Amino acid sequence: MTWPLNSKGSLLAAQSMKLRVKSGEKDGKTYWDTCGVVFVNSDDDGEITSVNIKHSMFPGVEMVAFPKKDDDNVQA
Repeated sequence: MTWPLNSKGSLLAAQSMKLRVKSGEKDGKTYWDTCGVVFVNSDDDGEITSVNIKHSMFPGVEMVAFPKKDDDNVQA
């Protein structure tokens, strides 16, 4: 798989991928069902800034993941 690059050679600001779940196996073959889409957002340097997930099992729910920061271990 190749990823699209910007003029600096970094990943483009947003990419999308299919979200799939393994639905079964038969005769040594694996079957997958598409259950949503994943959007990976990056800055100009190609660093991932967030991941948005649209899942068909939760159509009205927005799911977002952010990379861990150094100060995430600090508890209030």
